[in-house]
Amino acid sequence: MDRNQLDILWSEREIRAVLQRYCRGLDRLDEELVKSAYHDDAHDDRGILRGNAHDFVKQIVPILRDTYTGTLHTLHGTTIELDGDTAGVETYCTAYHHRENDGVKRVEQFAGRYIDRFERRDGVWRIARRVVLNDFSLVQEVPLDPAEAQAGFNPSRRDTTDVSYQALPLSGPDAPSV
Repeated sequence: MDRNQLDILWSEREIRAVLQRYCRGLDRLDEELVKSAYHDDAHDDRGILRGNAHDFVKQIVPILRDTYTGTLHTLHGTTIELDGDTAGVETYCTAYHHRENDGVKRVEQFAGRYIDRFERRDGVWRIARRVVLNDFSLVQEVPLDPAEAQAGFNPSRRDTTDVSYQALPLSGPDAPSV
């Protein structure tokens, strides 16, 4: 395997790690982790929200915290087209948001795609521009109380007290390099 092939494999791995970090940050309500997926001057376009990605993160994390009792963002097929220090990336995603209004529990499901332009700056891959496409969405009433469905499982936390932070340190001397 030559140096160029290794760079391609490593770049693809780093891009996928950024995508995972973004989702993890949203679900753990970790604003700094979500921001770390974007360059400082990145642009995010969701149709109704367009602008600087870091400003978007400052808006969305409190909305997720205050509106939903839980979220789960998952990634599916990712296509990466590399061109030097830039990459075009399409990633299929599904997001589940649990909320309660007026005593009715609902799950909102979003299925769509992230269309990203990644750039490697100073050796670090991050999102420079993102467009989010909605393929479909649906809302379903939840007939079973989530506490009943979760009985016996270890609880998930929506912040940095989540057990995943013990296994995946993100800052300090034990943090993995990004």
